[in-house]
Amino acid sequence: MHPILEQFLEKWVWPTAPGARGAPFRLRLTEEKCLKGWEIALQSSLTEIEKGLASDNDDWQRRVALGGYAGEGVQMSIKQMSAQLLSVDLNEQERYIDLQRMRARQVWDECKHSKLHVEVLMAKGWIKNERDLTQNPVAHTQPLPAYFGLSMMFPHIHPLARAAQHYFVEAIACLGIAAYLHLVDDPMVRHEHLSQRDEELMHFMEGKYKIDTYCTTPENQKPVEDTLNFLLHRLRVSL
Repeated sequence: MHPILEQFLEKWVWPTAPGARGAPFRLRLTEEKCLKGWEIALQSSLTEIEKGLASDNDDWQRRVALGGYAGEGVQMSIKQMSAQLLSVDLNEQERYIDLQRMRARQVWDECKHSKLHVEVLMAKGWIKNERDLTQNPVAHTQPLPAYFGLSMMFPHIHPLARAAQHYFVEAIACLGIAAYLHLVDDPMVRHEHLSQRDEELMHFMEGKYKIDTYCTTPENQKPVEDTLNFLLHRLRVSL
């Protein structure tokens, strides 16, 4: 196991709050499903970064920034997160108010992250300002199923279904950031990732909190496990 993943597990995954009745379910999912996916995703990130560093030019940094903007641009973030807020019916708002507060906060987080990618593109001279990206399809193309495909289905699945995405996919984001900080010295690339680190960790912890707190019955556990199985299937297909 790579030390980056090992450290993440010891610090953020294995610790469990007293009385967290959903924690045994989360730990089972972690050992049976998540660990292998996290290992694959981390190794993929490390390989891609090393390939970019060996290329002797900065074009790989441009691709990373454009891809980051495509996934976290203001328009994408508002649409994605609005769909997730709508996954909780009005008569369940009080029950899931903690979830709604965290999801509302994430709208701002993701919009901020898009600006970090813009800063890299501007600092490297690839664009003059963010308006230039409106004419670039690459800056608005996002194939990941965790975005429009699956996100738009959450309102039709279960209020807790997105816990799987938060727990599994946001952990991959955290590991990817750690990989960049481990390998890359370029100050703008480090700024691009370091400035997201704590917020991506909070998004992961939201998933952990939701599973530990709410996934205490088979009824609440099934949509989370089903969603995780879908994400794992897509990860195997894409990698």
